[in-house]
Amino acid sequence: MSDEERDDERMRQLLGRARSVAVPPFDALRRGPTRSPRRSIAVTLATVIVAVAALYAGREISTFRQQQASPTTGVAAPSASGKVTLPQPVPQPITRISAAAQVAWVSTSELNPAGTARHTVLVGVDPAGKVVGRIDDAVDTFVSRVFRSADGATLVTLGDAVITAYSALDGTVQRSYAREPRDPVFDAAFSLDGRWLAFIGAGAYVQILDLRTGLTQTTPLAHPAAKTSVGGSTLLFSPDSKRLYTIIDWTGPWLTAFDVTSTGLVQLASAVDGQGGRSFPGCGGPGLAPKIVGGGQTLVLYCHVDGSVGFVDLPTLTTTTIVHAEMRNPFWLAPIFTPDGRLLYLHQYPAFGDFMQVVDLRSHALLGPVPTPTKTDQPGPFSWLFPIAYAGGTPSTVPVSPDGLKLYATAGNGITVLRVPDLKAIAKLGEGLSLNEVWISGDGKTVFADSEYAPGGVDAGTHLYVIPESGGPPITVTLPLQIDRFVASEHG
Repeated sequence: MSDEERDDERMRQLLGRARSVAVPPFDALRRGPTRSPRRSIAVTLATVIVAVAALYAGREISTFRQQQASPTTGVAAPSASGKVTLPQPVPQPITRISAAAQVAWVSTSELNPAGTARHTVLVGVDPAGKVVGRIDDAVDTFVSRVFRSADGATLVTLGDAVITAYSALDGTVQRSYAREPRDPVFDAAFSLDGRWLAFIGAGAYVQILDLRTGLTQTTPLAHPAAKTSVGGSTLLFSPDSKRLYTIIDWTGPWLTAFDVTSTGLVQLASAVDGQGGRSFPGCGGPGLAPKIVGGGQTLVLYCHVDGSVGFVDLPTLTTTTIVHAEMRNPFWLAPIFTPDGRLLYLHQYPAFGDFMQVVDLRSHALLGPVPTPTKTDQPGPFSWLFPIAYAGGTPSTVPVSPDGLKLYATAGNGITVLRVPDLKAIAKLGEGLSLNEVWISGDGKTVFADSEYAPGGVDAGTHLYVIPESGGPPITVTLPLQIDRFVASEHG
Protein backbone atom coordinates (compact mmCIF):
# COMPACT_ATOMS: atom_id res chain seq x y z
CA MET A 1 0.00 0.00 0.00
CA SER A 2 1.45 3.41 -0.99
CA ASP A 3 1.73 6.39 1.38
CA GLU A 4 -1.18 8.01 -0.45
CA GLU A 5 -3.37 4.95 0.08
CA ARG A 6 -2.40 4.79 3.75
CA ASP A 7 -3.25 8.49 4.15
CA ASP A 8 -6.60 7.87 2.50
CA GLU A 9 -7.31 5.04 4.91
CA ARG A 10 -6.35 7.24 7.87
CA MET A 11 -8.55 10.08 6.61
CA ARG A 12 -11.42 7.61 6.21
CA GLN A 13 -11.04 6.64 9.85
CA LEU A 14 -10.85 10.27 11.01
CA LEU A 15 -13.80 11.49 8.96
CA GLY A 16 -15.94 8.35 9.29
CA ARG A 17 -16.04 7.70 5.57
CA ALA A 18 -16.70 4.25 4.17
CA ARG A 19 -13.79 2.44 2.55
CA SER A 20 -13.73 2.92 -1.20
CA VAL A 21 -14.82 -0.12 -3.19
CA ALA A 22 -13.05 -1.24 -6.34
CA VAL A 23 -15.47 -1.30 -9.25
CA PRO A 24 -15.35 -4.01 -11.93
CA PRO A 25 -13.76 -2.83 -15.18
CA PHE A 26 -17.07 -2.97 -17.04
CA ASP A 27 -18.54 -0.36 -14.68
CA ALA A 28 -15.91 2.08 -15.85
CA LEU A 29 -17.41 1.88 -19.34
CA ARG A 30 -20.78 3.22 -18.21
CA ARG A 31 -21.46 6.91 -18.80
CA GLY A 32 -21.67 8.84 -15.55
CA PRO A 33 -24.83 10.86 -14.78
CA THR A 34 -24.94 14.54 -15.76
CA ARG A 35 -24.45 16.69 -12.68
CA SER A 36 -26.87 19.54 -12.01
CA PRO A 37 -25.65 22.97 -10.76
CA ARG A 38 -27.19 22.18 -7.37
CA ARG A 39 -25.13 18.98 -7.14
CA SER A 40 -21.98 20.86 -8.14
CA ILE A 41 -22.56 23.33 -5.32
CA ALA A 42 -23.11 20.47 -2.89
CA VAL A 43 -19.90 18.78 -4.01
CA THR A 44 -17.98 22.04 -3.59
CA LEU A 45 -19.41 22.54 -0.10
CA ALA A 46 -18.51 18.95 0.82
CA THR A 47 -14.97 19.54 -0.43
CA VAL A 48 -14.62 22.61 1.79
CA ILE A 49 -15.87 20.65 4.80
CA VAL A 50 -13.39 17.85 4.10
CA ALA A 51 -10.58 20.39 3.72
CA VAL A 52 -11.41 21.99 7.09
CA ALA A 53 -11.54 18.58 8.72
CA ALA A 54 -8.20 17.77 7.15
CA LEU A 55 -6.66 20.83 8.81
CA TYR A 56 -7.77 19.57 12.19
CA ALA A 57 -6.54 16.13 11.26
CA GLY A 58 -3.13 17.46 10.26
CA ARG A 59 -1.50 16.51 13.52
CA GLU A 60 -2.87 12.95 13.28
CA ILE A 61 -1.72 12.66 9.66
CA SER A 62 1.74 13.82 10.72
CA THR A 63 1.82 11.17 13.45
CA PHE A 64 0.57 8.61 10.95
CA ARG A 65 3.42 9.54 8.57
CA GLN A 66 5.95 9.13 11.36
CA GLN A 67 4.57 5.68 12.17
CA GLN A 68 4.81 4.69 8.53
CA ALA A 69 8.33 6.02 8.13
CA SER A 70 9.86 3.85 10.84
CA PRO A 71 9.11 0.32 9.58
CA THR A 72 11.18 -0.96 6.66
CA THR A 73 9.51 -1.92 3.38
CA GLY A 74 7.14 -4.81 3.87
CA VAL A 75 6.52 -4.17 7.58
CA ALA A 76 3.02 -3.43 8.79
CA ALA A 77 2.62 -0.41 11.03
CA PRO A 78 1.75 -1.06 14.71
CA SER A 79 -1.76 -0.48 15.92
CA ALA A 80 -2.61 2.65 17.86
CA SER A 81 -3.10 0.72 21.10
CA GLY A 82 0.20 -1.11 20.82
CA LYS A 83 -1.39 -4.05 22.64
CA VAL A 84 -1.85 -6.38 19.69
CA THR A 85 0.44 -9.39 19.79
CA LEU A 86 0.64 -12.66 17.95
CA PRO A 87 1.41 -15.90 19.76
CA GLN A 88 4.73 -17.58 19.19
CA PRO A 89 4.29 -20.98 17.49
CA VAL A 90 4.19 -24.17 19.50
CA PRO A 91 6.64 -26.59 17.82
CA GLN A 92 4.79 -29.72 16.76
CA PRO A 93 6.22 -33.24 16.91
CA ILE A 94 7.05 -34.71 13.51
CA THR A 95 5.07 -37.94 13.39
CA ARG A 96 4.67 -38.63 9.66
CA ILE A 97 8.00 -40.38 9.28
CA SER A 98 7.02 -43.46 7.24
CA ALA A 99 8.48 -43.76 3.75
CA ALA A 100 4.97 -43.51 2.27
CA ALA A 101 4.39 -40.11 3.90
CA GLN A 102 7.37 -38.65 2.01
CA VAL A 103 5.94 -39.45 -1.44
CA ALA A 104 4.11 -36.64 -3.21
CA TRP A 105 0.96 -37.57 -5.13
CA VAL A 106 -0.44 -35.31 -7.80
CA SER A 107 -3.61 -35.55 -9.84
CA THR A 108 -3.00 -35.17 -13.59
CA SER A 109 -5.62 -35.03 -16.29
CA GLU A 110 -6.46 -34.32 -19.89
CA LEU A 111 -9.64 -34.07 -21.95
CA ASN A 112 -10.47 -36.83 -24.38
CA PRO A 113 -10.32 -35.92 -28.10
CA ALA A 114 -14.05 -35.22 -28.13
CA GLY A 115 -13.72 -32.89 -25.14
CA THR A 116 -16.55 -34.64 -23.34
CA ALA A 117 -14.70 -36.39 -20.51
CA ARG A 118 -11.52 -36.01 -18.50
CA HIS A 119 -8.95 -38.77 -18.16
CA THR A 120 -7.36 -38.79 -14.70
CA VAL A 121 -4.14 -40.40 -13.50
CA LEU A 122 -2.65 -40.07 -10.02
CA VAL A 123 1.16 -40.08 -10.01
CA GLY A 124 3.45 -40.63 -7.02
CA VAL A 125 6.97 -39.11 -6.93
CA ASP A 126 9.48 -39.82 -4.16
CA PRO A 127 12.09 -37.40 -2.68
CA ALA A 128 14.67 -38.65 -5.20
CA GLY A 129 12.47 -37.53 -8.09
CA LYS A 130 11.51 -41.07 -9.09
CA VAL A 131 7.97 -41.90 -10.23
CA VAL A 132 7.01 -44.71 -7.84
CA GLY A 133 3.32 -45.29 -8.54
CA ARG A 134 0.33 -44.65 -10.84
CA ILE A 135 -3.40 -44.99 -10.21
CA ASP A 136 -5.37 -44.78 -13.44
CA ASP A 137 -9.08 -44.05 -13.76
CA ALA A 138 -9.21 -46.65 -16.52
CA VAL A 139 -8.96 -49.16 -13.66
CA ASP A 140 -10.57 -47.16 -10.85
CA THR A 141 -13.18 -45.01 -12.54
CA PHE A 142 -13.68 -42.83 -9.47
CA VAL A 143 -10.06 -41.91 -8.97
CA SER A 144 -10.96 -38.20 -9.17
CA ARG A 145 -12.53 -38.47 -5.70
CA VAL A 146 -9.38 -39.27 -3.76
CA PHE A 147 -8.48 -38.53 -0.16
CA ARG A 148 -5.22 -38.92 1.77
CA SER A 149 -5.07 -40.19 5.35
CA ALA A 150 -3.88 -37.96 8.17
CA ASP A 151 -0.62 -39.89 8.53
CA GLY A 152 0.03 -39.54 4.80
CA ALA A 153 0.47 -43.28 4.28
CA THR A 154 -2.81 -44.16 2.53
CA LEU A 155 -4.85 -42.92 -0.43
CA VAL A 156 -8.55 -43.76 -0.62
CA THR A 157 -10.84 -43.50 -3.63
CA LEU A 158 -14.62 -43.53 -3.26
CA GLY A 159 -16.54 -45.32 -6.00
CA ASP A 160 -20.25 -45.95 -6.38
CA ALA A 161 -19.84 -49.59 -5.33
CA VAL A 162 -16.34 -49.90 -3.85
CA ILE A 163 -14.01 -47.92 -1.59
CA THR A 164 -10.37 -48.70 -2.40
CA ALA A 165 -7.36 -48.05 -0.16
CA TYR A 166 -3.96 -47.66 -1.84
CA SER A 167 -0.48 -47.47 -0.35
CA ALA A 168 0.97 -43.97 -0.75
CA LEU A 169 4.39 -45.61 -1.03
CA ASP A 170 3.82 -47.15 -4.46
CA GLY A 171 0.09 -47.00 -5.30
CA THR A 172 -0.60 -50.69 -4.73
CA VAL A 173 -4.05 -51.75 -3.54
CA GLN A 174 -4.15 -52.48 0.20
CA ARG A 175 -7.84 -53.24 0.72
CA SER A 176 -11.26 -52.78 -0.79
CA TYR A 177 -14.55 -52.09 1.03
CA ALA A 178 -18.03 -52.62 -0.40
CA ARG A 179 -20.28 -49.52 -0.57
CA GLU A 180 -23.98 -49.35 0.13
CA PRO A 181 -25.87 -47.20 -0.76
CA ARG A 182 -24.29 -46.56 -4.15
CA ASP A 183 -24.51 -42.85 -4.78
CA PRO A 184 -22.16 -39.85 -5.19
CA VAL A 185 -20.09 -38.64 -2.24
CA PHE A 186 -19.82 -34.91 -1.52
CA ASP A 187 -17.11 -34.84 1.14
CA ALA A 188 -15.01 -37.22 3.22
CA ALA A 189 -12.65 -36.98 6.19
CA PHE A 190 -10.16 -39.23 7.98
CA SER A 191 -9.87 -39.31 11.76
CA LEU A 192 -6.44 -38.32 13.01
CA ASP A 193 -5.96 -41.70 14.70
CA GLY A 194 -6.30 -43.39 11.31
CA ARG A 195 -9.20 -45.65 12.26
CA TRP A 196 -12.23 -43.95 10.74
CA LEU A 197 -13.29 -42.63 7.35
CA ALA A 198 -16.51 -40.62 7.29
CA PHE A 199 -18.34 -39.20 4.29
CA ILE A 200 -21.56 -37.46 3.28
CA GLY A 201 -23.61 -39.11 0.53
CA ALA A 202 -26.05 -37.64 -1.96
CA GLY A 203 -28.87 -39.58 -0.29
CA ALA A 204 -28.69 -37.22 2.73
CA TYR A 205 -26.75 -39.40 5.16
CA VAL A 206 -23.40 -39.55 6.89
CA GLN A 207 -21.59 -42.88 6.82
CA ILE A 208 -18.62 -43.91 8.93
CA LEU A 209 -16.27 -46.75 7.95
CA ASP A 210 -14.02 -48.57 10.42
CA LEU A 211 -10.90 -49.02 8.28
CA ARG A 212 -9.66 -51.79 10.58
CA THR A 213 -12.70 -54.04 10.46
CA GLY A 214 -14.51 -52.87 7.34
CA LEU A 215 -17.75 -52.31 9.24
CA THR A 216 -19.89 -49.31 8.33
CA GLN A 217 -22.73 -47.41 9.95
CA THR A 218 -25.10 -45.11 8.09
CA THR A 219 -26.91 -42.28 9.87
CA PRO A 220 -29.70 -40.41 8.00
CA LEU A 221 -29.59 -36.63 8.05
CA ALA A 222 -33.07 -35.90 9.33
CA HIS A 223 -33.28 -32.19 8.58
CA PRO A 224 -36.16 -31.47 6.12
CA ALA A 225 -33.87 -29.59 3.73
CA ALA A 226 -31.04 -32.15 3.86
CA LYS A 227 -31.76 -33.78 0.51
CA THR A 228 -31.81 -30.47 -1.35
CA SER A 229 -28.85 -28.82 0.41
CA VAL A 230 -26.52 -31.74 1.10
CA GLY A 231 -24.38 -30.87 -1.95
CA GLY A 232 -22.96 -27.86 -0.11
CA SER A 233 -21.73 -29.75 2.93
CA THR A 234 -18.58 -30.79 4.73
CA LEU A 235 -17.51 -32.72 7.83
CA LEU A 236 -14.51 -33.08 10.11
CA PHE A 237 -13.26 -34.99 13.13
CA SER A 238 -12.15 -33.48 16.41
CA PRO A 239 -8.38 -33.63 17.10
CA ASP A 240 -8.86 -36.56 19.50
CA SER A 241 -10.97 -38.48 16.90
CA LYS A 242 -13.79 -38.87 19.43
CA ARG A 243 -16.25 -36.46 17.80
CA LEU A 244 -17.50 -35.91 14.26
CA TYR A 245 -19.14 -32.69 13.11
CA THR A 246 -21.22 -32.30 9.97
CA ILE A 247 -21.97 -28.93 8.38
CA ILE A 248 -24.91 -29.18 6.00
CA ASP A 249 -25.85 -26.34 3.61
CA TRP A 250 -23.10 -23.72 3.64
CA THR A 251 -25.53 -20.87 2.91
CA GLY A 252 -27.57 -21.48 6.08
CA PRO A 253 -25.56 -24.00 8.08
CA TRP A 254 -27.02 -26.88 9.98
CA LEU A 255 -24.39 -28.13 12.43
CA THR A 256 -24.56 -31.56 14.10
CA ALA A 257 -22.21 -33.12 16.64
CA PHE A 258 -21.75 -36.90 16.92
CA ASP A 259 -19.89 -39.10 19.36
CA VAL A 260 -17.70 -41.65 17.57
CA THR A 261 -18.04 -45.05 19.25
CA SER A 262 -16.82 -48.55 18.44
CA THR A 263 -20.22 -49.31 16.90
CA GLY A 264 -20.69 -46.07 14.98
CA LEU A 265 -22.11 -42.58 15.50
CA VAL A 266 -24.28 -41.30 18.33
CA GLN A 267 -25.85 -37.89 17.76
CA LEU A 268 -25.21 -35.45 20.63
CA ALA A 269 -26.66 -32.15 19.50
CA SER A 270 -27.82 -30.28 16.42
CA ALA A 271 -28.44 -26.62 15.64
CA VAL A 272 -29.79 -24.86 12.55
CA ASP A 273 -29.06 -21.32 11.46
CA GLY A 274 -31.99 -19.07 12.30
CA GLN A 275 -33.70 -21.50 14.69
CA GLY A 276 -33.74 -21.35 18.47
CA GLY A 277 -31.99 -17.99 18.49
CA ARG A 278 -28.88 -19.44 16.89
CA SER A 279 -27.08 -18.05 13.87
CA PHE A 280 -24.09 -19.40 12.00
CA PRO A 281 -21.89 -17.66 9.44
CA GLY A 282 -23.22 -18.65 6.05
CA CYS A 283 -21.10 -19.02 2.93
CA GLY A 284 -22.85 -18.05 -0.28
CA GLY A 285 -21.26 -20.62 -2.54
CA PRO A 286 -18.88 -23.58 -2.69
CA GLY A 287 -15.73 -23.48 -0.64
CA LEU A 288 -15.93 -23.69 3.15
CA ALA A 289 -12.68 -24.52 5.00
CA PRO A 290 -13.28 -25.71 8.60
CA LYS A 291 -10.77 -26.24 11.41
CA ILE A 292 -11.23 -27.25 15.05
CA VAL A 293 -8.93 -25.36 17.42
CA GLY A 294 -8.72 -24.40 21.08
CA GLY A 295 -8.36 -27.91 22.40
CA GLY A 296 -11.43 -29.09 20.51
CA GLN A 297 -13.67 -26.30 21.85
CA THR A 298 -13.88 -23.96 18.85
CA LEU A 299 -14.85 -24.52 15.22
CA VAL A 300 -13.40 -21.99 12.76
CA LEU A 301 -15.22 -21.62 9.44
CA TYR A 302 -13.44 -19.79 6.62
CA CYS A 303 -15.57 -18.87 3.58
CA HIS A 304 -13.78 -18.70 0.22
CA VAL A 305 -16.57 -16.56 -1.24
CA ASP A 306 -16.50 -13.50 1.05
CA GLY A 307 -13.41 -13.96 3.25
CA SER A 308 -15.40 -14.23 6.48
CA VAL A 309 -13.98 -16.18 9.42
CA GLY A 310 -16.61 -17.46 11.86
CA PHE A 311 -15.96 -18.83 15.34
CA VAL A 312 -18.40 -21.39 16.76
CA ASP A 313 -18.32 -22.56 20.38
CA LEU A 314 -18.72 -26.33 20.05
CA PRO A 315 -19.99 -27.17 23.56
CA THR A 316 -23.00 -24.88 22.98
CA LEU A 317 -23.10 -24.81 19.15
CA THR A 318 -23.30 -21.02 19.12
CA THR A 319 -21.43 -18.43 17.10
CA THR A 320 -19.19 -16.17 19.18
CA THR A 321 -17.45 -13.97 16.59
CA ILE A 322 -17.29 -13.30 12.86
CA VAL A 323 -14.19 -11.62 11.42
CA HIS A 324 -14.22 -10.23 7.88
CA ALA A 325 -10.91 -10.37 6.05
CA GLU A 326 -10.25 -8.04 3.14
CA MET A 327 -10.96 -9.85 -0.14
CA ARG A 328 -11.78 -7.97 -3.32
CA ASN A 329 -13.09 -10.98 -5.24
CA PRO A 330 -14.23 -14.48 -4.27
CA PHE A 331 -11.56 -17.17 -4.01
CA TRP A 332 -8.65 -14.69 -4.00
CA LEU A 333 -7.40 -15.86 -0.59
CA ALA A 334 -5.87 -19.21 0.35
CA PRO A 335 -6.44 -20.16 4.03
CA ILE A 336 -3.39 -21.55 5.84
CA PHE A 337 -4.00 -22.82 9.39
CA THR A 338 -0.87 -23.37 11.48
CA PRO A 339 -0.61 -26.89 12.97
CA ASP A 340 -0.82 -25.59 16.54
CA GLY A 341 -4.25 -24.07 15.79
CA ARG A 342 -3.21 -20.57 16.87
CA LEU A 343 -3.07 -18.65 13.59
CA LEU A 344 -4.86 -18.49 10.26
CA TYR A 345 -2.85 -16.89 7.46
CA LEU A 346 -4.81 -15.69 4.42
CA HIS A 347 -2.57 -15.53 1.38
CA GLN A 348 -3.79 -13.53 -1.58
CA TYR A 349 -2.63 -15.30 -4.71
CA PRO A 350 0.43 -13.68 -6.34
CA ALA A 351 -1.47 -13.34 -9.63
CA PHE A 352 -3.83 -10.90 -7.86
CA GLY A 353 -1.17 -9.12 -5.75
CA ASP A 354 0.95 -11.01 -3.23
CA PHE A 355 -0.47 -10.04 0.19
CA MET A 356 -0.88 -11.68 3.59
CA GLN A 357 -3.40 -11.27 6.37
CA VAL A 358 -3.37 -13.15 9.66
CA VAL A 359 -6.11 -13.97 12.17
CA ASP A 360 -5.15 -14.73 15.77
CA LEU A 361 -7.48 -17.65 16.49
CA ARG A 362 -7.28 -16.99 20.24
CA SER A 363 -8.11 -13.26 20.35
CA HIS A 364 -9.90 -13.18 16.94
CA ALA A 365 -7.77 -10.16 15.94
CA LEU A 366 -7.21 -9.57 12.21
CA LEU A 367 -3.96 -8.00 11.00
CA GLY A 368 -2.95 -6.93 7.50
CA PRO A 369 -3.03 -7.04 4.57
CA VAL A 370 0.72 -6.61 4.12
CA PRO A 371 2.96 -7.49 1.16
CA THR A 372 4.39 -11.00 1.31
CA PRO A 373 8.19 -10.74 1.76
CA THR A 374 10.26 -12.05 -1.13
CA LYS A 375 13.79 -11.18 0.01
CA THR A 376 15.66 -12.52 3.02
CA ASP A 377 17.00 -9.05 3.91
CA GLN A 378 13.46 -7.81 4.55
CA PRO A 379 12.05 -7.95 8.09
CA GLY A 380 8.89 -9.91 8.69
CA PRO A 381 5.76 -7.84 7.97
CA PHE A 382 4.44 -8.62 11.47
CA SER A 383 7.82 -8.20 13.20
CA TRP A 384 6.68 -5.09 15.08
CA LEU A 385 4.38 -7.31 17.16
CA PHE A 386 7.30 -8.93 18.99
CA PRO A 387 9.84 -7.40 21.39
CA ILE A 388 12.06 -10.39 20.52
CA ALA A 389 11.61 -12.52 17.41
CA TYR A 390 13.33 -15.85 17.20
CA ALA A 391 13.68 -18.33 14.41
CA GLY A 392 11.86 -21.09 15.52
CA GLY A 393 -3.47 -19.42 -1.59
CA THR A 394 -3.28 -22.73 -1.51
CA PRO A 395 -6.57 -24.74 -1.63
CA SER A 396 -5.16 -28.23 -2.27
CA THR A 397 -2.36 -28.04 0.31
CA VAL A 398 -1.49 -26.34 3.59
CA PRO A 399 2.08 -25.16 2.87
CA VAL A 400 3.42 -25.21 6.43
CA SER A 401 6.29 -27.30 7.78
CA PRO A 402 5.26 -30.29 9.94
CA ASP A 403 6.72 -28.61 13.04
CA GLY A 404 4.63 -25.48 12.36
CA LEU A 405 7.58 -23.08 12.30
CA LYS A 406 7.78 -22.25 8.58
CA LEU A 407 5.38 -21.22 5.84
CA TYR A 408 6.17 -21.65 2.14
CA ALA A 409 4.90 -18.99 -0.29
CA THR A 410 5.10 -19.59 -4.04
CA ALA A 411 5.27 -16.88 -6.69
CA GLY A 412 6.81 -16.19 -10.07
CA ASN A 413 10.32 -16.53 -8.68
CA GLY A 414 10.51 -19.72 -6.66
CA ILE A 415 9.48 -20.35 -3.05
CA THR A 416 10.02 -17.95 -0.18
CA VAL A 417 10.43 -19.67 3.19
CA LEU A 418 8.77 -17.50 5.85
CA ARG A 419 9.21 -17.76 9.60
CA VAL A 420 6.03 -18.21 11.65
CA PRO A 421 4.55 -16.03 13.09
CA ASP A 422 6.16 -12.76 11.90
CA LEU A 423 6.71 -14.02 8.31
CA LYS A 424 10.35 -12.99 8.18
CA ALA A 425 11.80 -14.38 4.92
CA ILE A 426 14.56 -16.75 5.94
CA ALA A 427 15.37 -18.65 2.72
CA LYS A 428 14.63 -18.95 -0.99
CA LEU A 429 14.10 -22.24 -2.80
CA GLY A 430 13.93 -22.87 -6.54
CA GLU A 431 14.75 -19.30 -7.54
CA GLY A 432 13.81 -18.48 -11.10
CA LEU A 433 11.01 -21.05 -11.26
CA SER A 434 7.41 -20.01 -11.89
CA LEU A 435 5.46 -22.20 -9.46
CA ASN A 436 1.85 -22.88 -8.58
CA GLU A 437 1.53 -24.87 -5.32
CA VAL A 438 3.79 -26.66 -2.88
CA TRP A 439 3.48 -29.82 -0.79
CA ILE A 440 5.80 -30.59 2.12
CA SER A 441 6.86 -34.18 2.82
CA GLY A 442 5.77 -35.74 6.11
CA ASP A 443 9.19 -35.29 7.72
CA GLY A 444 9.61 -31.76 6.36
CA LYS A 445 12.85 -32.53 4.52
CA THR A 446 11.54 -32.25 0.94
CA VAL A 447 9.51 -29.56 -0.81
CA PHE A 448 7.53 -30.53 -3.91
CA ALA A 449 6.19 -27.82 -6.24
CA ASP A 450 4.27 -27.94 -9.49
CA SER A 451 4.91 -25.57 -12.37
CA GLU A 452 2.53 -22.79 -13.21
CA TYR A 453 0.57 -23.45 -16.37
CA ALA A 454 1.56 -21.10 -19.18
CA PRO A 455 -0.98 -21.19 -22.04
CA GLY A 456 0.81 -21.23 -25.36
CA GLY A 457 4.20 -21.45 -23.65
CA VAL A 458 6.80 -24.16 -23.43
CA ASP A 459 5.54 -25.27 -20.01
CA ALA A 460 2.17 -26.96 -20.17
CA GLY A 461 2.04 -27.31 -16.38
CA THR A 462 3.55 -30.79 -16.49
CA HIS A 463 6.70 -30.16 -14.43
CA LEU A 464 6.99 -31.32 -10.82
CA TYR A 465 10.01 -29.98 -8.92
CA VAL A 466 11.58 -31.86 -6.01
CA ILE A 467 13.65 -29.54 -3.81
CA PRO A 468 15.63 -30.34 -0.62
CA GLU A 469 14.24 -28.16 2.17
CA SER A 470 17.79 -27.44 3.32
CA GLY A 471 18.55 -25.96 -0.09
CA GLY A 472 20.04 -27.23 -3.30
CA PRO A 473 19.18 -27.58 -6.97
CA PRO A 474 15.69 -28.89 -7.76
CA ILE A 475 15.08 -32.18 -9.52
CA THR A 476 12.70 -31.71 -12.44
CA VAL A 477 10.17 -34.46 -13.12
CA THR A 478 8.22 -34.10 -16.38
CA LEU A 479 4.86 -35.86 -16.38
CA PRO A 480 2.91 -36.79 -19.51
CA LEU A 481 -0.25 -34.96 -18.39
CA GLN A 482 -0.96 -31.54 -16.92
CA ILE A 483 -0.84 -31.41 -13.12
CA ASP A 484 -4.14 -30.37 -11.54
CA ARG A 485 -3.38 -30.48 -7.84
CA PHE A 486 -1.60 -32.26 -5.01
CA VAL A 487 -3.36 -35.02 -3.06
CA ALA A 488 -2.88 -33.79 0.50
CA SER A 489 -4.24 -34.89 3.85
CA GLU A 490 -4.94 -31.24 4.73
CA HIS A 491 -6.19 -28.69 2.26
CA GLY A 492 -7.57 -25.18 2.30
